[in-house]
Amino acid sequence: MDDEPASGRPASRRPDKVRAIREAAQRLFLDVGYGATSMDAIARAAGVSKATVYAHFTSKDRLFAAILDDGCRRRYALTWPEVPPPERLRPALTEWASRFFDMLLSPDGIAVHRLVLSESVRFPELGRAFYDGGPHVALSSLESFFAALHDRGDLAVADPSLAAQHFVGMIRGDLYLRRLLGLTEVPSEAEITRVIDGAVDAFLAAYGAKRP
Repeated sequence: MDDEPASGRPASRRPDKVRAIREAAQRLFLDVGYGATSMDAIARAAGVSKATVYAHFTSKDRLFAAILDDGCRRRYALTWPEVPPPERLRPALTEWASRFFDMLLSPDGIAVHRLVLSESVRFPELGRAFYDGGPHVALSSLESFFAALHDRGDLAVADPSLAAQHFVGMIRGDLYLRRLLGLTEVPSEAEITRVIDGAVDAFLAAYGAKRP
């Protein structure tokens, strides 16, 4: 157990401690549930002191949100580093949708959604943490992306926020819902491709800029 305060640790060691805390918390959240997981248990599983956990994450719900945020930004890269040229717009949308679907259908993605659905009524902060760390990250990134494309004349998007909701909604449709409810096994690549291509086609048909 590491009882050294966060401010006194060498900077090179801090990322390892943060990663250990996140990984331990994720395992416990999924194994025993959000309500049954304490910050003490997370500290023990991560091999750090509780003070170290609180030095990096001020509450359990913020730790949960940080895990999701890290997944969106790093593991599944659901943010846009740059706006692609016009000829790369369709491939860029297809690639983003594919990464988004990978996140939704991953074992951890399904488990997290089921966890939030089962416990957010008793723990409202869990629902907020989930939205802030997951859907909000993806939607905000899309909104900024679509606004930039609108300004450049590549899309006709009067309401980037609504356009982002439309695009995500077309991807996260019946196929995902049936998987979440355990009504189907992991879908085939052909099924996923059909959903993604259909979403991109419909989105560009609705929002594609009409050029002379």
